Amino acid sequence: MTYREDAGLDLQSPTSEGMLRAELATRAVKLTVARRTLHVVGQLATLVDHKKKDRRTSIKIAGRLVAARDVPREDLGLWVELDPTDPIRCGYRRIFGVEPLSLLEPDGLAALALLDRLTQRLRMSLADYARDVHRAIEVGRGLDKVLLLDFGTHYSVYARRLFRDRARIALTVHDDGRVVVHDGKQRREVHVRSRFGVDVIGDYVRFSKPDGEDLARVSIPWITPEDRRELARRLGQLVELSAT
Repeated sequence: MTYREDAGLDLQSPTSEGMLRAELATRAVKLTVARRTLHVVGQLATLVDHKKKDRRTSIKIAGRLVAARDVPREDLGLWVELDPTDPIRCGYRRIFGVEPLSLLEPDGLAALALLDRLTQRLRMSLADYARDVHRAIEVGRGLDKVLLLDFGTHYSVYARRLFRDRARIALTVHDDGRVVVHDGKQRREVHVRSRFGVDVIGDYVRFSKPDGEDLARVSIPWITPEDRRELARRLGQLVELSAT
């Protein structure tokens, strides 16, 4: 298999669906893979489904637009913030994504390196859209991925609920140990002292006192136990900063 890796802003990377092609510029992006194309220009993201007749769907970019990598699978996904001024409807929707070429393939490692480079340049092109987000991480599979946004001093976690079209805020964890749990219109704040106070029980990420007493639990359904533990581990790492 022959790979093309340009030095400019026209990049390619093999994926599980075929070759991902990216044309990148500041505040202008075109991504194409298989029969799908995403155009981002100005405040509009347009998805084109290339079948017998192109079907276009346009989404106004009223909030942030971020490029997230999956942990540990290395998927790449683009998420757009919807209704950012509406406290009830606001959330994120994954509008484009690819899975890397399997590492079991002979050229799997080389393909992953190309995807890493493409993602890095993509994030640079989308820097203005990402605004104050330092890094975006997704965990899980398919429509039920969980989005973690790193704002430097805190993490915000977005998860999709049953029959919902977007991932909504589930919790916020700060580097001083504060944890804000969001349940619809309700907010509850607790304080966790160390990473050992963040663990997983069933479908829940659990926050507890040093003696094991519950402080709060947040339901994060639809992802695997391994993914849920990885999410808890990352939240615990941030909490641990409050103890140092």
